[in-house]
Amino acid sequence: MPKDIRLALKEIGPDGYKVRHAPAPVASRGASGSSTGGFSEKPRRKPLGPGQLTKSRYMTGVTESKREMWFEARGELSPDVGERWRMEQGNLVSELAREEFPDGTFVGGPPSETQLQPTRPLFEVRFSVGDMTIRVDVLRPAPSDGWVLTEVKSSTMTSRSSRKRARQDVAFQAYVLSEAGLPLQGAEVMHLNPEYVHPDGGELFARTDLTGELGEQIQEARENAPEFTSVLDRDEPPNLWPSRACNTCDCPEPCHSLPEHSVLTLPRLYYGHLEEIIEEGRWTLEELQGHSHLKPKHENYIQAAQAGEPYVDTSEVRDALSELEYPLYFLDFEAIDYALPPFEGTSPWEKVPFQYSLHVVKEGQPLGREEVAHKEFLGAGEGDPRRPLAERLVQDIGPEGSIVVYNATFEKGILEDLQEAFPQWEDRFESYTHRLWDQGEIFQEGHYVHPSQKGSWSLKTVLPAFDPDLKYGDLGVQEGMEAVVQYSRMISPETSDSKAREIEEDLLAYCKRDTWAMVVIRRSLSEIAW
Repeated sequence: MPKDIRLALKEIGPDGYKVRHAPAPVASRGASGSSTGGFSEKPRRKPLGPGQLTKSRYMTGVTESKREMWFEARGELSPDVGERWRMEQGNLVSELAREEFPDGTFVGGPPSETQLQPTRPLFEVRFSVGDMTIRVDVLRPAPSDGWVLTEVKSSTMTSRSSRKRARQDVAFQAYVLSEAGLPLQGAEVMHLNPEYVHPDGGELFARTDLTGELGEQIQEARENAPEFTSVLDRDEPPNLWPSRACNTCDCPEPCHSLPEHSVLTLPRLYYGHLEEIIEEGRWTLEELQGHSHLKPKHENYIQAAQAGEPYVDTSEVRDALSELEYPLYFLDFEAIDYALPPFEGTSPWEKVPFQYSLHVVKEGQPLGREEVAHKEFLGAGEGDPRRPLAERLVQDIGPEGSIVVYNATFEKGILEDLQEAFPQWEDRFESYTHRLWDQGEIFQEGHYVHPSQKGSWSLKTVLPAFDPDLKYGDLGVQEGMEAVVQYSRMISPETSDSKAREIEEDLLAYCKRDTWAMVVIRRSLSEIAW
């Protein structure tokens, strides 16, 4: 096993591996300036010049935009904390995948003439053709003369989007290899098996053969490559305005000027409808009013933005709040997902809850002056946090009352997984899922719309409309993926006790802020509705 992977994995014989996750001692900062500490600091390869079309840049070009590809090539777009976590997990998977080819050779650059004789697998092989450069995860000898390209993915390849991206990724590599004159006989994706259960429930890796199925994607790469290399060679980024891509562009410099509220801030507008409206040249809210593609939630948003005050459908809000049954349990989980599942009974990328916050409001007290109890849990140590979390949760949540969450899909999934993992509490967790009440639906459906939300219904954008002083900027942890990374850092044996306590306090404060925000929002909505 390579030396660097031993920092993260410890073999325990036939039962597989144990993930230790040794994070970095120093935090790094992304383009946004927010702390993303907790990632391992490994020597980075010397970056290629901005004019080179790499696999990563090609994928940004086909899945995001040519403008983002241009900025990425110049180091002006950095992966966010979630992307960095997935990249770190992907590195572990790639290194472990090499163990499947025990006679392989690590190349880490251009292959020699001797290595190009198909006698043994090669790892991290670089090929350059003109302005295109790729680094192939694994090249293995084909059964007959030639090679098979093996792309390693940390994904389980269960979603349509992940399968599409993998085909585009492999097709670009196959195109470059054909241009380099390499005799390629096959192509495949080696990915995590979604059916694998740690420690010995099946094979960790699965393979998807793409040989003979990439004609359309290879032709796409053949057509895109000259245009992409031309874009990368420019001194200025391409201007995409006007296009649908403007809706999700993360580039540091805008290429257009729009008012604060526009077609791009309409909440949850279908992409197809957005494209049609853009083609019609309608951008401002005045131009959009009455459009056939707008739904009531869009019209509600336009009304709120133009009036400069909230739009409230009092009847809908009152009906929603009337569903609540006391006592009220305001619940929020935090969960970590590992590509390589470290705990018995878990699968790749399964969400493992490690923390919850719970605010409890009892009946019979004046609105705004209720006695609110707070309970919380945070797993400690390297072990599986699910059992102690489940034991505490069944003590903290009683047999009756609504369980208030924000975006119930996540919490429901966690509760269903706990129900399956701990059959002794099956009835309790099943009752919890039936008692969930999703506060976010009021905002998602447009029953309450504040101009400051700018089309978003996330808790962090909704909260300032009800309490401008209650924000997340003063917290050491400010969003969910940062909580994941910091938790992995907190439980690492390489983190000092004092630093672990500091992270613990930050995690508890963050999760508590989420559930308290729901308490504040519920109070305010009740005052509006009655």
